[in-house]
Amino acid sequence: MTSIRSVSLARAGVPRLSPIWLVLVAVIVAAALVSDRFLTSYNIASVLQQGVITGIVALGMTVVLIGGQLDLSTGAIVMMAAVMALLIGPDGTLGITLAVVLPILAGATVGVVNGLAVYRAGANSIVTTIGMQFFLIGAVLATVSGRHVRATAIGDTFTALAQARPLGIPFPVFIFAALVIVLVVVMSSTVFGRHVYAIGGDADASRRSGVNVVRTGIATFAISGALAATSGVIIAALVGHLDPTGVGGYEFPALTAVVLGGTRLTGGVGRPIDTVAAILVIAIITNVMTILDYQYPIQLLVQGLVLTGAVAYYNWRGDA
Repeated sequence: MTSIRSVSLARAGVPRLSPIWLVLVAVIVAAALVSDRFLTSYNIASVLQQGVITGIVALGMTVVLIGGQLDLSTGAIVMMAAVMALLIGPDGTLGITLAVVLPILAGATVGVVNGLAVYRAGANSIVTTIGMQFFLIGAVLATVSGRHVRATAIGDTFTALAQARPLGIPFPVFIFAALVIVLVVVMSSTVFGRHVYAIGGDADASRRSGVNVVRTGIATFAISGALAATSGVIIAALVGHLDPTGVGGYEFPALTAVVLGGTRLTGGVGRPIDTVAAILVIAIITNVMTILDYQYPIQLLVQGLVLTGAVAYYNWRGDA
């Protein structure tokens, strides 16, 4: 156990400046020079709002990837949670509570199923979570018969989850910040966090050292599912109605941010706080391209280049 603790703390707990923070500073300076609209208070709030949904998904994916696995079902979980929240009818104290809690519990349950398949049955995480993605998308579309989803009633408290702006800052930003703080503490200062780094570094050695690899791994997927569902609930509160086919696809932007933030694809290395910096980098680049009127296909092209470049860079450094 001592060796696991020392290795994991070296990976997670020692303060260091990741290159992504230097990239963030450079991107902010470049954006300010390219557009005089970038540093306006309204636009900064928009950047933060844009980054929150993907950012929450990316936080969960960071935990799974540190553990040495991938969760590509998160986009479908976002869709499922958003549709569930609206179908429940988030009005009144009970309705709002159920519309928030039940989708998040459902997301965590999906994560547990993924974790059981990967860690208990030994299935490949990519194949497992892609299969779960197809299952969830099919189930959601079958449930609503492919139709537009609209809540029968929506309470002001529910919409405030996404639309309130205390201090001029979108409320989801505060939710995101709270989740970041919790995950930073969990991953750097708890036994669970050390075990996640340990199984990502060497699952067999961790098992021999007494770590419950199966339980720890399942928990990482449960966290990922719950956080993806949280993003879905925020989307439901933000728009109030949606086309299910237009909600989803968050897994690859989230994965881009996680890899850009320096989380190793093979596991054992990464920090949630660095994922935050990467999310901001992507959100700023997307925002500037929108200001400059670049079309969505160009934005996808840039995201693809960023992901490929990040993988190449970390491979070159020996970190991927």
